[in-house]
Amino acid sequence: MANEDEITVTLLLQGGHSRALFLKRADPLLNALLSAMSEKAQGSGRPARLFNIRVDEGRHSLIVASTDLVALLTDPPLVSEPEARRATVQAPLQSLAEGSVAKSPYVLLENFLEPALHAELISYVGEREKDFVPSTVSTADSDYRRSMVLHEFAKFSEEIRNRVRALAPRLAEGFGMGELSIADIESQLTASNDGDYFRLHNDNGSPDTLSRQLTYVYYFHREPKAYRGGEFRLFNSRLINGRYECGEKAADIEPKNNSILFFPSFCNHEVLPVSCPSKKFLDGRFTINGWIRRALAAQRAA
Repeated sequence: MANEDEITVTLLLQGGHSRALFLKRADPLLNALLSAMSEKAQGSGRPARLFNIRVDEGRHSLIVASTDLVALLTDPPLVSEPEARRATVQAPLQSLAEGSVAKSPYVLLENFLEPALHAELISYVGEREKDFVPSTVSTADSDYRRSMVLHEFAKFSEEIRNRVRALAPRLAEGFGMGELSIADIESQLTASNDGDYFRLHNDNGSPDTLSRQLTYVYYFHREPKAYRGGEFRLFNSRLINGRYECGEKAADIEPKNNSILFFPSFCNHEVLPVSCPSKKFLDGRFTINGWIRRALAAQRAA
């Protein structure tokens, strides 16, 4: 940005809505928004507050309740407390020297779907249980991944893809990918139950997946939660011979109900084993996961 004291703050709101603000780093509004996000993450019990934000050069007011805030997306990234970092884009991988290590960036957004739609999705997977098939990987290694998948789920696939599409340009910018010309957004519905897992891998390491730029994972399950484990383990990246290789563990991310995770597809990750004592289908861990593919012409020019 032209002025290093300025920062773009995008409010990500309930229902998939967003609004970009242009603030000074010392603006009290920025501190208030960060405090609201921290309070929400910590479950402080503080009553909801209203933000009356002047927009369109002061011609209009945007009135937002703190309960409607899902996340703050900042450009450039903020260096803040861990609670705040989980709701913002962490530092992108840029200008790494050979052999150097950088933390793999990710964004985790909570309360992604409205409660009624979330409940409808739970009912839907119960009705489609018999249509799930065993998952596979491109290497045909039967011991590498264990779960069940549903490839066709038109209504919910379209809903998630539309919301992801709306967020993708700002996420790509925050991750240091520049402008993202989207060719396709893939999706699959995955059910993980007792003993299921997915070993270490990345999402664009084969010729047919090279155009994948961003990966998303939407987590959902019944309440009360009837399984343990299934954490998403993300690994840092090390630059070796011009390629991003797997480094040490960066984070273990809990599959929190009604949250969505975004990260660059080259980042190495795994799904830790799930423990579901009842072994009942609807007691398991569910995700709608997929990949944002960059248009080939845009990829060649990048």
